[in-house]
Amino acid sequence: MDKILIALNMIVDFVENYELVDELDIATMLYKSGFESYEIRQVFSYLDFGNFTPANGVRYFSKSEKEKFTEAGMQYIQKLQLSGAVDLLVIEELIDRCMDSDGKVDVENIKQTLLYILIERRKLVDFNNGNIDEFDN
Repeated sequence: MDKILIALNMIVDFVENYELVDELDIATMLYKSGFESYEIRQVFSYLDFGNFTPANGVRYFSKSEKEKFTEAGMQYIQKLQLSGAVDLLVIEELIDRCMDSDGKVDVENIKQTLLYILIERRKLVDFNNGNIDEFDN
């Protein structure tokens, strides 16, 4: 579980730092960082990174969303969507959760929230109820 969380953090940072991102680039980065091929496949399956088909169009932010997110935060969300790294349902859940948080939401807040969402979607950890349930995969 620890290696998966490390890989998740590395992937989220990687998406932020590069203009164009695809599955091969991420796999190469993880491999060069010392992850084995089976671990990389496992991380991709947890995050649904298997489909890098960019979405048609750009997510527009409402006035209240623009007030809540930093400019860099909104750009990061759009980059996640356009790269196809996460689907639109994850994007909407990410925005909803961030809208409920206190203060202005920056890229780091978005990354943390995204990691929680992706892990919860695989039912590895239930952060909302305070339960940590690890499943063997």
